[in-house]
Amino acid sequence: MTRGIIEKAYVEPAAFIHAVGKMTENRYNDVMAEKILCDFCLREIKGLFKRSKKFDETHYICNECRETILAHNLPLAYGLMQILVTAEPRMREMIMTDYLENHSVDAVKAEFFPDEGVALHKGEHLVNKRPATIRVQKAMIPEKKAVASIPAITRNDVMNLSDAVGNSGWQDVEGTLYETNAALYFLSSNLINVHRLTSLVKSQTDADAIRVLEHNRSFTYHTPHTDLFFMRETLYRLITAAAHHKKSNLIYLTSDNTMTLTPGIYNVPHNIRPGVYWVSPVNQASLSVRDAAGHIHDVRSGRLQVDAGSMLEVTGEYRFRLNNPDDHS
Repeated sequence: MTRGIIEKAYVEPAAFIHAVGKMTENRYNDVMAEKILCDFCLREIKGLFKRSKKFDETHYICNECRETILAHNLPLAYGLMQILVTAEPRMREMIMTDYLENHSVDAVKAEFFPDEGVALHKGEHLVNKRPATIRVQKAMIPEKKAVASIPAITRNDVMNLSDAVGNSGWQDVEGTLYETNAALYFLSSNLINVHRLTSLVKSQTDADAIRVLEHNRSFTYHTPHTDLFFMRETLYRLITAAAHHKKSNLIYLTSDNTMTLTPGIYNVPHNIRPGVYWVSPVNQASLSVRDAAGHIHDVRSGRLQVDAGSMLEVTGEYRFRLNNPDDHS
């Protein structure tokens, strides 16, 4: 009897493979037919295990973008910051500019840079605030308690302890890193460091550290997802430029081959023609260049070659003099 049941249940291998193959093919075709795009990376996710998921009434998200957004401690929503952290780095400034062209400057500033109740100097505005850690020589840390607010800081309170050297005698100091439109502050219970914004290194690859170079000394503040830190900084500068209506006169021509750039972001060749320039800061300014390959270079002064596809970010004012091949001066 058992043998009869087995015989009745038996299916030819070829028929079984054909049936399973047909089922898989049908399911695959159903998945392929959906053609759902991730609203962040805009990639079409196909297959049985990599399908986009609908997270609200109108938007879909792939697993990769979902993980990226949550890793940055951002809410799962279709917003500017979520779009930026999932975008290609070389596209972020363009996305911000487009966003500002379609939204009120005041509304964007209120949304992303609200008053958080942090005490600042008059005219100072908070750009970034986040917990951070710096490793310094333990013996150099003051025993006296430091002041707890930025306006209360005096010259005598600033220690500016740089990175510890060697494998012993160091201590990790936990505190809060504040970036304003005037300076970068690190406040902890016993240590205060204050830096110029021009000393901030932007051409760094460490996603979990913010580095400052000042007077040939290095200061490394460990904090996660520094890309979000620099994106907020860039957005603030774009907002400031738009608020002062400088978009139409960011470049001042002082002669046929010399121009002054005010704070803002410039695309080559849309705003500036490609070529070799001699550059110099007019005031306390910094210049970052993102080349066509997406690499970032910090520039102080001297010879600079800019190619088509490059993007320049300027703080303060910078003077550019075009190096004319016929000019031997």
